[in-house]
Amino acid sequence: MKKASVILLGALALGGCALGGCALSPQEVDVNPRVAVEKPVEQLQGTVSVTVYDERLSRSLGSRGGVYYSTNAITTNDRLTLAIRSAVELGLREMGLRVTESEEVSQFQVYLDDLEYLVPDGSYITQVDLKAKVRVRVMKEGQRFEGVYSSEITERVPKAPSDEKNEELIDKVLSDVLSRALADPSLTGFLKQG
Repeated sequence: MKKASVILLGALALGGCALGGCALSPQEVDVNPRVAVEKPVEQLQGTVSVTVYDERLSRSLGSRGGVYYSTNAITTNDRLTLAIRSAVELGLREMGLRVTESEEVSQFQVYLDDLEYLVPDGSYITQVDLKAKVRVRVMKEGQRFEGVYSSEITERVPKAPSDEKNEELIDKVLSDVLSRALADPSLTGFLKQG
């Protein structure tokens, strides 16, 4: 009888997972965005210094959902601004610019205003909605450019995403919003001046 009880409990646990009712652990994501840059006909020239600011009120992106919705937050780690900066610097280099840490050159500033991970209420997770919003400010030879960029992604999922899938999705929305910024003709036009 004891053996039968153990098998029954195991089957119930597996059934709960299949129905999306598993308890999910909190997760701290290690993001690694990649900026897609279309090579311009004319490469940009000049030197910039990149700084990234995390302007969010909290490192939390939201909840992973599931049974214990309020205790399984998904958060970013301390490497977030460094990862964004690396992606932006690589993108700017591909556009022809030199990147340095000097304060004597054009300043390219990225402000992360919003990064959200949302799942529907309830224990069964069928989709994940992600949002990202950044501001870009460039100061060059006494002039200033400012632009605001956002991205939203909805991913249908058969079950609660794994840790690896969550990192992939967050990388995707961050990569998209940063790529939109660097593809902005107003921004590239400003960088060409001078």
